Amino acid sequence: MMISMKIDLAADTHVGKKRVNNEDTFLTLLPMPTATLPIEAVFLAADGMGGHQRGEVASGAVRDIFAEVFSEQYETFLEMYAIADREELLHKLIQEIHNNLHEMAQSLAQEGEQREMMGTTLTTALVAENQLFLGHVGDSRAYLVRGDGLAPLTEDHTMAALMVKAGKMTEEEAAVSKYRNALSQAIGASKKVRPDVFSFPLEDGDRLLLCTDGLTRHVSDDEIGDILMHQTPQAACQALIDLANSRGGRDNITAVVAHFSQTA
Repeated sequence: MMISMKIDLAADTHVGKKRVNNEDTFLTLLPMPTATLPIEAVFLAADGMGGHQRGEVASGAVRDIFAEVFSEQYETFLEMYAIADREELLHKLIQEIHNNLHEMAQSLAQEGEQREMMGTTLTTALVAENQLFLGHVGDSRAYLVRGDGLAPLTEDHTMAALMVKAGKMTEEEAAVSKYRNALSQAIGASKKVRPDVFSFPLEDGDRLLLCTDGLTRHVSDDEIGDILMHQTPQAACQALIDLANSRGGRDNITAVVAHFSQTA
């Protein structure tokens, strides 16, 4: 007998202390049951870029497409692309969103109004059959608290991270490098994207955080873990955002928090 998961969740976003516009966005959605590849919950956090408020357009487009697919077009999307599993679903959905946004970004860039391509990061999670399915592009992040330990689930897609992997830079050097926020890939802005997609079983008591880099540039992993372990999802979102703002709030800040518990 499959034991279902109860999900307590909250999400919030803040413009921060230095920015005029909030180019972050989030989604928390509990879709209607479906016969094919049912999904119990959809979460995402996205951080747009591109100037002239087009970062808002990019991240908002990703949010809106996810919402439309999982609330109105889900089974049509599965049938159209002959999707057989949920990891394939995330790969195809992220790729199709990227292709559409990249065409839009190229068109806007050709108008000569901006030099920077419009794009967005994306970290998204699907919950189904006591499994968590993650898709990730960019430097927004996902963290999991299990027991008394915090585990980063994603790796930043930045030039600094690539240099660390190549042995050209240490983790400490990367943290203060001018390349730490230079994305190696982003939805819409890159020529191609290669999303990280993976899954693992959820356990009773697991706590998940999706967040943008406006949070992680000010708040350490240890502090994130302590807040997630000891506060409700809504209180954790507020505490994380308040802490980032108290340290300068140099960017938009977004947090999506979910607590999972077993129900008979």
